[in-house]
Amino acid sequence: MNSNFCKLPVNSSLTPVLEVIQPGMLTTFQDLGRAGYQRFGVSPGGAMDPYAFRLANRLVGNPEQAAALEITLQGLVLQVLDDCWVAITGGNLSPSLESTPVPLWRAVCLIRGQSLVFGDRVSGARAYLSIEGGFSVPEVLGSRSTDLQCRFGGLSGRRLLKGDLLFRIRKKNPSMRPSQVLSDTLDEYQDPFLLRVVQGPQTPLVLPGGMRKFLQSEYLVTPASNRIGYRLQGPPVELAAQEIISDPVPLGAVQVLPGGQLVLLMADRQTVGGYPKIATLISADVPKAAQLSIGDQVGFRRVSLKAAQQQLRRQEGRIETAVIRE
Repeated sequence: MNSNFCKLPVNSSLTPVLEVIQPGMLTTFQDLGRAGYQRFGVSPGGAMDPYAFRLANRLVGNPEQAAALEITLQGLVLQVLDDCWVAITGGNLSPSLESTPVPLWRAVCLIRGQSLVFGDRVSGARAYLSIEGGFSVPEVLGSRSTDLQCRFGGLSGRRLLKGDLLFRIRKKNPSMRPSQVLSDTLDEYQDPFLLRVVQGPQTPLVLPGGMRKFLQSEYLVTPASNRIGYRLQGPPVELAAQEIISDPVPLGAVQVLPGGQLVLLMADRQTVGGYPKIATLISADVPKAAQLSIGDQVGFRRVSLKAAQQQLRRQEGRIETAVIRE
């Protein structure tokens, strides 16, 4: 692992590179999502934390859309079958090689015969493992993302299982190069339990004083949470109407369920819904929301649309300049 160079054989364009020894709590192939099919009821899906996902691919020289692994919380163990460059980003799930910690947010060389183990969660909830060249899984509707609800994409629409062999797309000119690292600190994850939102399409349905109460309260991420959304426990939000004519559901919508409880809708959300949406998470805070875990307490702060756009432009600029060669 401490070698600065990784020798890669070139006798095959498609090579099994990793074997799943333990699949962990939930590990799937993802990319940046399945665009253009929401009108047919197909969720965009994709990586929960697109910021960490994109940088993982950039760190190993891949296109941002290349398929990578999304690892949830703990337990994944992989056997290395072939030398390869990888990068691990996102939540700190204690990755190690032969009991030696693997650095995050940089390219690292794995050597055939090693075991890559993801242990206890230190921070965040989801880590991303990219591999130079990208993982080889078939495209479905223009994406390699796993849709667990529709059961397609990735490996037959399912999570990884023990014994799965993972293949990479071999580059024609494999690199022998020193690691790439991030050029700066990760401001995107500051204040991880405070999420910024803009007004939602049904905010006017909130009874007087309700939005102030919502923005001043804390909410618990409950066990009834997954890639579709987080059910939140906290002070109920009272509305003038409990249901609306179904309309499109954006990423990060804060939806009010019957009884006033909230759900924060995430990557695998439904395409339309008939419950009011009182706020929408700003795009720049999607990475923070993606790293929430059951039991976390989260609060919300409203910002202007202009401020939300400024934060997104800032984040995009950071992504463009984040990766440098060591």
